[in-house]
Amino acid sequence: MDASVEDGAGGVLVVELAAGESVLAASDALVDHTGGVRVERAREGVLRSVANAARQRQRTPVRVTASDAATVRLAPRYHGRLVAADLGRGDVAAVADAFVAASAAVRVGADRVGEAPARGSGLFLATVSGGGTAYLAGRGRVDVVDVPDGGERVVSAASVVGFDADAEVSVERAGATEDAPPTCRVRGPARVWVATRPSPRFAD
Repeated sequence: MDASVEDGAGGVLVVELAAGESVLAASDALVDHTGGVRVERAREGVLRSVANAARQRQRTPVRVTASDAATVRLAPRYHGRLVAADLGRGDVAAVADAFVAASAAVRVGADRVGEAPARGSGLFLATVSGGGTAYLAGRGRVDVVDVPDGGERVVSAASVVGFDADAEVSVERAGATEDAPPTCRVRGPARVWVATRPSPRFAD
């Protein structure tokens, strides 16, 4: 499998597959392909339970396998940037709609942070583990921020794309009022992926 991100803000991942190779992808990420491919629901289907809890469209991962040499294009369901997260540095917890694709050996699960993600007081997460690379999407530009050991970074929950799965993360309100926007406090050492444009899921 050879994957590359197209330039620009279109957020398109181009994957070259040899016969028998596969890529794991969000169920709604497939744009088009050349060559013969088979699309099957992946066994790592626990992500579906998170989508159901949020009363959102199911995003159960699918496995796209090439029967002969194929080019597959994948994209998030919104306009934004794609970034590659190296899982060799550790597992990643991504906001559920940020996960686009991953190399074949990767496992995708489900988690949450915060007390009430369905009411905007937390985040539903797709946990991505195993060797290889995960491709995540965020709105606007996506920056990777390294939080040093003992340091902290406070990020608007609407701008969080993902963070190291073993990072210490809490969800807090930015102010004392109930309608104050939630923030994520990330304690280092950790990586956190931050989008420069907020997700509309936190809009009133």
